[in-house]
Amino acid sequence: MKSEQQPSRIVCLSNVYDHQYHELRGEEISRCLSSPKRRDLFRCLELATGREVIVLSSPPKALNRRHGKRLPAVETHFSTHRQFFCANWDAPKLRIVISWFMYALHVLRHTQTGDIVLIDNYELIYILAAYFTRIFRRVDFVLDYEDGKHLIDRSWSALLSRPAEWMGCRLVRAAILAHPSLGKRLPAGVPTVLVPGFILKRGNATKTSGNGPINFLYSGSLDSTRGVDLLLETLPLLPLTGWHLHISGAGVLKTLVENVARDEKWNSHVTFHGSLPGEAYADLIQRCHVGINCQRVSDPISSVTFPSKIFSYLSAGLLVLSSHASGVPEICGGACIYFDEETPVSLAEAMQRIVEDHGELLRHKAGDLLATKYGIDGTAQRLKKLLSTVVASGC
Repeated sequence: MKSEQQPSRIVCLSNVYDHQYHELRGEEISRCLSSPKRRDLFRCLELATGREVIVLSSPPKALNRRHGKRLPAVETHFSTHRQFFCANWDAPKLRIVISWFMYALHVLRHTQTGDIVLIDNYELIYILAAYFTRIFRRVDFVLDYEDGKHLIDRSWSALLSRPAEWMGCRLVRAAILAHPSLGKRLPAGVPTVLVPGFILKRGNATKTSGNGPINFLYSGSLDSTRGVDLLLETLPLLPLTGWHLHISGAGVLKTLVENVARDEKWNSHVTFHGSLPGEAYADLIQRCHVGINCQRVSDPISSVTFPSKIFSYLSAGLLVLSSHASGVPEICGGACIYFDEETPVSLAEAMQRIVEDHGELLRHKAGDLLATKYGIDGTAQRLKKLLSTVVASGC
């Protein structure tokens, strides 16, 4: 009976995890890059609804182990939220199919009528579990549409994600969008709210370089999609003094970045930090003045994702120099400075203007206004309005 049930909750179908599961797992697994945004989103969902948020996950595969191993069901935490991992047989060629069945049973076991079920993107494992759960539970499904990479993917994974989208769009009652264009993929009439990221407490927005150079920071994937090659081609066009470029991250262009940072011509102007743990990255970003987003407008990924680095830069109080990719001007407006063309000349001109005009670093505080909308409280209010329409219309 309903009176015997626990209060209705937000049940998140997501494979996100943080250090708490890392320590519990006891073997090497990949870092979960979406953990910071999901942590803040789940907190906003709590504030918006007053409901407990729990996370239901399938265990990620091990990085180095090659033999099969049974992974038992475990309970841990993601941030402050209870997290439940289902059991699985982690073996090559078998783990994916087995996980579909194990995870579907797992979701049914931990879900009850009246819950709001948040689906983390159109992943087939979540959609199959959602359809199975719908047979036995009256729940509302909300899509957390973080990216649409499957729309442009040409690998084998698209064979799973595209059917998942076709099936999933028939389930969702509302959607949380990271990119405005993703809403066009939803059925007509599905309410949406835009949550591209979070601006948390603002860092020292007026920090200046004093007599030292302007420290530029690029952080993220090192590939041509994100314009890293464009950034490196910009170096010969910059002034001889007044700037230093810090690069952090990993990717297919890592060797190229390393070579540039070691080159005698550039080693006094470019420092490559590799992939940094949280505390080291926090220290680096606090020493910088300008964050760079040089993602290419021409790359298809720019129509389906939003660069999360933008909000990391703004949260740290950095001035942001960005391309027009991924709808950044529409989302961030005057909180960023933009270079207009996808060329080294255009990017170099924008960087040089910042180097020459130190006062720009003092005057540019538009990010403070943006923080009201994309902070925790502002986002919670927008989510409350969205989810209240779902609850009001019934399961």
